[in-house]
Amino acid sequence: MTDEIRFATIDLDGGLVPPFPINPIQLTNRTRELVCKNVDGIPLRKYTSFYGVGVYGGIATAYSVGCNIRCVFCWVDWSRDWPERYGQFYSPEEVYSKLRAIMAERNFRRARISGAEPTLCTDHLCSILELVHRDRYAFDLFVIETNGFVLSQEPELAERLFQYASRRGDTVGHVRLSIRGGIPEAFTAKTGCSPEFMDLPFRAVEYLWDAEVSFHVAVVIDQRFTSEEEKNIIYQRLSDIQPTIRNNVEEEYLDPYPHALVRLRAVGRIDVTGTGISEKERLAASRMPRE
Repeated sequence: MTDEIRFATIDLDGGLVPPFPINPIQLTNRTRELVCKNVDGIPLRKYTSFYGVGVYGGIATAYSVGCNIRCVFCWVDWSRDWPERYGQFYSPEEVYSKLRAIMAERNFRRARISGAEPTLCTDHLCSILELVHRDRYAFDLFVIETNGFVLSQEPELAERLFQYASRRGDTVGHVRLSIRGGIPEAFTAKTGCSPEFMDLPFRAVEYLWDAEVSFHVAVVIDQRFTSEEEKNIIYQRLSDIQPTIRNNVEEEYLDPYPHALVRLRAVGRIDVTGTGISEKERLAASRMPRE
């Protein structure tokens, strides 16, 4: 038996099985204990792999471990749900060196931290950004992908990010902040989080805007997960913060990756998964760690 939070499931009545819905702030603190550590003053973080992909026009990627929400459509592998079992700890210098090696090999000028929530290990992230900034003329872009929950609780992080991702400075950093919900019930169904936490990513948007950080917002508008009503609510809230933010929204449609199919089936979303189980989904399920 474990007290760790894996992924959402439903009971015979269609209700979420405890510990869901969850508190993302508490999960932030617990996940930090598992994926962040400091050794001799060096902030380390867990990663599973480093590679190059074609998105963003070609980008070197550090695949980090650990997230503080539990989206049912998440494409990330089981390292999200079992962070204690996956990955190795790397220093900022090691991560940076691996990203630069991939950039050189693939002739890329862009890099990012992906796979999980980069802001969980704040000092580690900012140390990488400092290394990028010192060598910024080798980069066109360094992307920081986030769900905004850490930022909503730590507004000083926005001020730190401004040093490396400024709307008006000589920087190459850029934040991509995902908004997952605008209606409480739908937010919970998508993220596994209690509805009272729905407003936190919008607070993070405000902090980024006020700190003059270079960023844009991504919104899932796939109608399987976000109704037209909810989309319009999200867009209106962004416009209320600043119309420019709404005008630059990245609209997301979701691909059902194998791990996502397992998670979606666990909450009864056979409208997305279908009744049959593909070989890829079966293989992902077979690789799920056992408690």
